[in-house]
Amino acid sequence: MGQRFNLQSQNKDETVLPVIEKAPVIVSTTSTTVGLRWHAWSGEDDIGDPPLVGYDVFVEEDGEVVTDQRVDQPTTSAIVSNLTPDTDYMFRVAAVREGTGGTGPVSPSSEAITRCRKPSASPTGLQVSTINPKELEVTWEHLPSESAECRSGVTHYMIYYASSGSTSSNSLMVPNDTSSYTIRGLDTYLDYTIQITASNKDEESDRSSETIGKTVEEIAPSPINVAIPQSTTSSFTVSWSTPLPSNLNGNIQKYIIRYKRTDLVTDGGYKMEEVSNGAFEGEHTVIDLIAKTIYSVQVLTVNGAGSSNWSEPVNAKTIQSGGSPSASVGLIIWGSMASLINIILVIILILVIFRRKKQRRLTAEPSPPDNAREISSKHENHAFDNSNQDPNIYEDLNTDTDPHTYQCLKKPTINIPYPDSTKSDLEDTYEDMCIYV
Repeated sequence: MGQRFNLQSQNKDETVLPVIEKAPVIVSTTSTTVGLRWHAWSGEDDIGDPPLVGYDVFVEEDGEVVTDQRVDQPTTSAIVSNLTPDTDYMFRVAAVREGTGGTGPVSPSSEAITRCRKPSASPTGLQVSTINPKELEVTWEHLPSESAECRSGVTHYMIYYASSGSTSSNSLMVPNDTSSYTIRGLDTYLDYTIQITASNKDEESDRSSETIGKTVEEIAPSPINVAIPQSTTSSFTVSWSTPLPSNLNGNIQKYIIRYKRTDLVTDGGYKMEEVSNGAFEGEHTVIDLIAKTIYSVQVLTVNGAGSSNWSEPVNAKTIQSGGSPSASVGLIIWGSMASLINIILVIILILVIFRRKKQRRLTAEPSPPDNAREISSKHENHAFDNSNQDPNIYEDLNTDTDPHTYQCLKKPTINIPYPDSTKSDLEDTYEDMCIYV
């Protein structure tokens, strides 16, 4: 250990020691370990005499053996540990047969450098500023070389940024010779969380503490969904909303509504009203208008960057009579129903009066004479009973006529008091009584 060793070994009995002819292969490297494997020695194919009991792994640093690690047969791999980070090493393997002095010559060497440790610190002095729309400028202080924990020093910086509320972040690699960078292509008027790391050739430091930056607002887009939900004889109500996502609208300070009559010949004539409302939707009522008049209405948004374009115009029409159009329709329907009910009641009342009047007339009318009610034994009809017939009754009966011949009986001359015909129903007034036989 700590000395150079003879690459060729031979025992006193002239036994040929086993030889590993190929260099080991480096399969893994960390800051303190190196993993390697090698070709297994074969008594049939390789130089040397059996039996083989294992292998010795030699580790050299600056030409000196710093460790010798025994591996039993038939294992052909090993992990060398307790190494120094960021250090150059050479690795050789020798086959070992049983007995003293049985270690054969070492194989050709393989080189490996252990990895660097993670930087011991993160960049400091992180600041974020806004200059242009959709951009954030990030500045920081360089990480000292001793904090890089590697001979390479800091090789680059990584900037991590994410919009507020986002579950994932974006990253940008920045060269090690700079301490500022401008992030572009961001969203308007949105908070971003910024962090930075420093990296050596192998490892990355922990992230710095978070710093919040907000992109500047821009002129908002025009309001959308402008509508007139209600109007009266002297006012209308206008409603609107703003496009999504809401951050596009910036810090809304107010809305401006302009309107003009559409029946004016000359262009212009707009009247304007301001609505101090920072919400992303609104509603406003314009009053003191002319009844039954159409107005063209538009809305714009005002934020810290200025005024948006006007929205698409919509028409608002004040109504002719009081109440809303829906209320007018309701009144018309109820008025029609009331008129129909009144007509039905009048018809019922007329029928009741007519029925009562007819009943009173029938009650006041006298009964006919008794002899008119007697039934003839011969004809079973008083009109054909000769025994009881009044001599003053005129008969004009023709028994030879066809039974279907139309006959009329003249009004009797009996002095019977009848009700005044002017007071009776027209259907009860007659001069002749006709009988269809």
